[in-house]
Amino acid sequence: MRSMKLAGGSDGLTRRQLLALAGGAAALSALAACTPSTPTTATAAPSAAAASPATTATAAPSAAAASPAKKPGGQAVISLGEPDTLLSTASRALVFSYIRSFISNGMVRLKYPDMIVVPDLADTFTASPDGKTYTFNLHPKVKWQDGGAFSSEDAKFTLEFFCHPQNPAPMTTDFANIVGAKEFKDKLAGDVTGIKISGDKVEISLLAASPTFLTSVAVTTLLPKHILKDVAPADFAKHAFARKPVYTGPFKVDEWKAGESITYSAFADHFRGRPNLDKIVQRIYPDPSAPLADLRTGVLQQGFVTADQYAEFKSNANFATQELAGTLGWFLSWDMTNKTFPFGEKDFRIAMSHAVDRATLASALFKGLAEPSYSLASPLSWVANANAPKYAYDPARSRQLLDGLGWKVGPDGIRVKNGQRLEFATVLTTTTRDWFLAIQPMLQAIGVGTSKVDVVDFGTWVSRLAVGKYEQTMNGWGNFAIDPRADLASHFHSPTKAARGDATGYKNEQVDQLFLQAAKAATRDEEKRLYDQIQNIADGDCVYGYLFRPKVLNVNAKNVRLPQAKIQAEVYDGMPTWEVG
Repeated sequence: MRSMKLAGGSDGLTRRQLLALAGGAAALSALAACTPSTPTTATAAPSAAAASPATTATAAPSAAAASPAKKPGGQAVISLGEPDTLLSTASRALVFSYIRSFISNGMVRLKYPDMIVVPDLADTFTASPDGKTYTFNLHPKVKWQDGGAFSSEDAKFTLEFFCHPQNPAPMTTDFANIVGAKEFKDKLAGDVTGIKISGDKVEISLLAASPTFLTSVAVTTLLPKHILKDVAPADFAKHAFARKPVYTGPFKVDEWKAGESITYSAFADHFRGRPNLDKIVQRIYPDPSAPLADLRTGVLQQGFVTADQYAEFKSNANFATQELAGTLGWFLSWDMTNKTFPFGEKDFRIAMSHAVDRATLASALFKGLAEPSYSLASPLSWVANANAPKYAYDPARSRQLLDGLGWKVGPDGIRVKNGQRLEFATVLTTTTRDWFLAIQPMLQAIGVGTSKVDVVDFGTWVSRLAVGKYEQTMNGWGNFAIDPRADLASHFHSPTKAARGDATGYKNEQVDQLFLQAAKAATRDEEKRLYDQIQNIADGDCVYGYLFRPKVLNVNAKNVRLPQAKIQAEVYDGMPTWEVG
């Protein structure tokens, strides 16, 4: 099973676990931000400092550093789901990645939507010419939300947590790459010798240059040493901190009422300036129909709606709306190891992709509020290859390819080869059922039938999403939750022979070698070139039949002013600049 690395190197998740966490993302229905999704972190795009080691990255104005509000004060009531925890080292929920952006800080952070590394608690950061030493110059006189003084000691404490011998989780590759990390983990040293601090400076030495290291730092929320120093690393998640944490962010957690709400208040001493709002109330709705009614009546001031619900708010002068780029792309997926059906044949997969009329689907299923999708990476990401092969709607080409594979149209329109009908089962969830039923006639039009539409609960679907356990399914993958490079690697890289445990069985030796080369790339340009090649090959192989990206539809009361955003994560990242009045 392919594994993914999580924030700050806490531990690895298998791809199936990632999909399990993506369950709520599959339900991009009313107020979709409320559900668990892919892990909030991994490794991501190299920053300017990573791309050119001798350069310096300097703090740019962040959301929290925006100019003061014209009408400071007030509160906003928003809809988000319930997180699993508010401890950054333990959370596996997408909702926490949104919360994290307005309650905490790292030394550096990822900038949306391009996912490059920019300053946060560090005003500047530099990399040595050989890419093996990073220096972070921290903002002076930063305070924790309990009034305690933040220092470089907190940064060292946090980084060493992930290498600590009492932390049961294995180190990720990037944190194991710090000089002295292995010795510390193996109890051969009292600290990680490669992490040196002096005043407001943190210096980290690596065993080898890594284009992903800086991003691992960017997704690492700093923890208060004065609160957690006497807590065993294995017990962090059990500590009261996990429900009422103390971070350095612009809003602090006041109260978490399970199944009901989380309230936050402005942290007046935030190092980038006090946020505009006095208070945020995050409503938690066990009943998925309840937030829509509350949004209509004004009890709820901000949330996300479906395409069917959007028009009523867009035409209502009491509301403001934003159509954000879809962060979740949907696609058809097949078990390529199946010997009964031609899923392993590239021409078959291309034929299936050409059969889909994406424009019609976007119109019929999403009122036109969806974009055709042709890639796993978001088009907004630095890693996306806009010139990778695309298989647009062309049913005539589909028929030609299937003819070439020897599948001839039978008397009832379904193709047959050697007595075998080209008719197979599709396993779906309640979210994807109606979508697939709209696609089914398009497949029938090229002679591909469906022997069974098997609608199962999400947990069952996840358990069956492995080679040998399904034939065809409709799957979705959310971007901007993890590193865009990890998006690609989790689907196209086959580190184990025969890619056992994968949902498709796809394996391409050239792609695997390109991933290894990209992991050692010295510059951003070199890395981009290699990832472009990976997508040229994998998308040329038509690993998936890409479908669509539904837009994320934001609605807020007119008296709540939000920053303009391109993706959903930016809405919450810009929380300090929200205004009410």
